[in-house]
Amino acid sequence: MDGVDTPLLVFLSSHYHPLLRTARQEGWRVESAESGAVELSACAAFVAETEDEAVRLREVCPDAVAIGASSAVESVDVALPRDPSYFALVGLLGHASRVRELTRAARDIASESSTRRSRTRQLAEIGITLSAQRDPNLLLETLLTQARQLADCDAGSLYLIEESDRARSLHFRLTQNDSVRVPFTETRLPLASSSLSGYVASTGTELNIADAYRIGSAAPYRFNRSFDEQVGYRTKSLLVLPMCDHRGRVIGVLQFINRRSRTPNGVEFVAFDEEVTDVLRAVASQAAVAIQKNDLLGQISRLFESFVQASVKAIEQRDPSTSGHSFRVAETTTALLEALPRSGLSRFRELAISDEHLTEVRYAALLHDFGKVGVRENVLVKANKLTNERLEVIRYRFELQKERLRRAAVERELTALHAGTVEFEMMRRRIKQELNRDLARLDDYFTSLTLANNPNVLAEGDFGHLRVIREMPFAEFDGAAGHLITDQDLLALSVRRGSLTPQERREIEAHVSHTRDFLSVLPWPPELSRVPLIAGAHHEKLDGSGYPDGRTADEIPLASKVMAVCDIYDALTAMDRAYKPAVSSDTAFRILKEEAAAGLIDADLVDVFIASGSYSKGRAAEADARLHDAMRAAH
Repeated sequence: MDGVDTPLLVFLSSHYHPLLRTARQEGWRVESAESGAVELSACAAFVAETEDEAVRLREVCPDAVAIGASSAVESVDVALPRDPSYFALVGLLGHASRVRELTRAARDIASESSTRRSRTRQLAEIGITLSAQRDPNLLLETLLTQARQLADCDAGSLYLIEESDRARSLHFRLTQNDSVRVPFTETRLPLASSSLSGYVASTGTELNIADAYRIGSAAPYRFNRSFDEQVGYRTKSLLVLPMCDHRGRVIGVLQFINRRSRTPNGVEFVAFDEEVTDVLRAVASQAAVAIQKNDLLGQISRLFESFVQASVKAIEQRDPSTSGHSFRVAETTTALLEALPRSGLSRFRELAISDEHLTEVRYAALLHDFGKVGVRENVLVKANKLTNERLEVIRYRFELQKERLRRAAVERELTALHAGTVEFEMMRRRIKQELNRDLARLDDYFTSLTLANNPNVLAEGDFGHLRVIREMPFAEFDGAAGHLITDQDLLALSVRRGSLTPQERREIEAHVSHTRDFLSVLPWPPELSRVPLIAGAHHEKLDGSGYPDGRTADEIPLASKVMAVCDIYDALTAMDRAYKPAVSSDTAFRILKEEAAAGLIDADLVDVFIASGSYSKGRAAEADARLHDAMRAAH
């Protein structure tokens, strides 16, 4: 025995002792603990002449068997008899040697156990991290980084398989290297088995290569040395693993390069042993699940976004005059919400708005009018107070009334003529004058009626003349006595703001309840669960006078209050409403401030809306969208 495997016996005193001679005869190394060249950590036993020596040697040789040279030394494992025999000394040395081996084995087991516990913990942490990470780029970066740390690899690469109608390809997504700076650009490679990653992707077979430069000529794959030659690197050990989904289909490849082994002489690259390979197989399996989960979530998100977009377009198809309204309200609502913490107002200073909440509010704003699918079309698209059909009926009644007046005038003339009235011409002129006056009055009434038919943005106008028209008699076709216009016509024409009667307005207002009810049916994920509530409260007023529930200020979600401001502004300034002319931004601001002063909407939100320029975001986003659509159509 020699070197590190030769047991070592140390001592402090220079006195001769029979144990030292026996140890030399048995092949032990015997050294003085005072020598600087002695590796005391490798000591199998030490001899102490005094208690002080025993304490000192125990400090530097904690795993050694402590032998007391006399019975006076108490803090030792064994004390030598006064006249020990050779065989007793040999037995003692053998015991010390076995203790040394057992101590070394226990240390190795403890180290291996610690390494395995560390790897198990790291593997669990990788699984947790991969399951929580939503960003696909960060997911891949985290995966490769933590897997390399787990196996102590110098470098690694990650590839994903992409499929199209034409062919499958290998997308080189990521590479990492601790030793050299890598000039990396994502590339797409043909899925060919001649490369290491291509072979693994094509066959699903893992590769464990001790030296990349010594691949046998019979292998169907080759290692490409161009990267090594370009940056002055030396790839040695390689482990290339397929990432397989639950059906066993390969979706990507993980490539680990140059596993490190740390020795007293430095770091060297070694092959991947079976234990490390097993761990990295587990990582590859977790990676496949995480990547597929993220892909599935992305598909669901895109599908949901498409559903929302399609829903909005369906609503706007029913009422083309509001085209773009929902998209503009969504943009201005999210812009105003983001502007609140920056406004300087103390009530919003600590307001934290997450990306998830912004998405939730955006969806609520996009779908805030979804319930209009449940409103009758003739009410939904009603441009004037009377429908075109009803106005045409009233026009006919006026024309019929005029014809009746003309007929009555002719009958009066004929009666006078047959009676032989002396002043016939004078009477005839009088009849003509009365007829013209009555006809002109009917024309004036119809003109004022058509003017009253136009909706007002504000609650203004005097409709007293409509009651005069209502009282004008009209003989119905069945002979019953009636009037030129009905009570229902009078009610519709007397609407002071907008074009809807109270009953029609209640029907329109019911769209908010429909919105909430329709949206509540959808299985929203937790981060979007408040979409029905936010969308269903955008017509509530702070004083409780809103609808559908009459909520008061504290009961209305902040996002709904924000949306209310943006919705009112867009409804006022929209250029494409058939039932009203658009107002200027200044007029819209004045109306918003009046509503705030009346305690209907939040005054702080109105101030931030105007000061931050949030109102312009909707138009800008709409213009960008139209430009994008035009460019896409041109190509």
